[in-house]
Amino acid sequence: MTKTERPAATPETDPSPAAAAGPVPTAGPVPAPASLLAPAALSTPVTPPVVAHSEAEALRAEYSEIAGIAAQATRLGVTIDAAEAMKKAVKPDALRRSVLDALAARSEASTVVAAAPQQPTAGVSPIVRRARERAAAGKN
Repeated sequence: MTKTERPAATPETDPSPAAAAGPVPTAGPVPAPASLLAPAALSTPVTPPVVAHSEAEALRAEYSEIAGIAAQATRLGVTIDAAEAMKKAVKPDALRRSVLDALAARSEASTVVAAAPQQPTAGVSPIVRRARERAAAGKN
């Protein structure tokens, strides 16, 4: 401390009347009187925008998944209307199952049956038979 500086004043050393009354309590902001608040502000509940934001994000994620399933189904040859699925509130898992069911039904319908080739019948081929008929007709 230098000669020109003074020590900090404490309630015991401060001669002002405010210091004599004691310390002032500071518990937080002073509440506004009820007459200053608007009646509409008191009665209207405030809904947090976080709920709406998370619902929108959930819908976006669900539609993104449905759009992805529709794109895969199109590549596999199954037609899916993603907008109609969203309108009907079809869950992505149910939509995926319907695509797989359609593919399974299509593969059952196009199963390949392996069959042994037919044995040629004994006899003369149609070409040889026709040649013989012409040769016989020419001799007559």
